[in-house]
Amino acid sequence: MMARAKKERARDGRTGSPKYRLRLFVAGDEPNSVIARASLDEICSTYLKHECQIEIIDVLENFQPALEERVLVTPALVIIEPQPRTVVFGNLTDTKKVLSALKVTM
Repeated sequence: MMARAKKERARDGRTGSPKYRLRLFVAGDEPNSVIARASLDEICSTYLKHECQIEIIDVLENFQPALEERVLVTPALVIIEPQPRTVVFGNLTDTKKVLSALKVTM
C-alpha cells in the first residue's frame, strides 16, 4: 500500500529550500491526529511564516517510515531542520513547547 505522505514546499509557493523540515506521524483520522494536523498548520502559518516543508505520514497506511524514525507513538512531530533532530509527541496544542523545540521565540 502506498503511503499517504503529503510533501509540501514552502506553503506560500516559493521553491527555495525551506528553513523548517518537519515530518508529522499520524494515525488516520483519530482525534489527536486531526488536532495535531490543525495545530501544526496554525503554528506554521503564524510563527514560521510558511518557511516550512511538512511531510504527513499516516502510520495506518505505511508504518515503515515511523520504524525508521523510531517513532512508536502518534501523533509525533519529527523536526529534521533545524538541527539537531528533535521529536515532539502529542497533539501539538502546547504551542510554546513546539516553538521551543523549533528554536523559535514567541
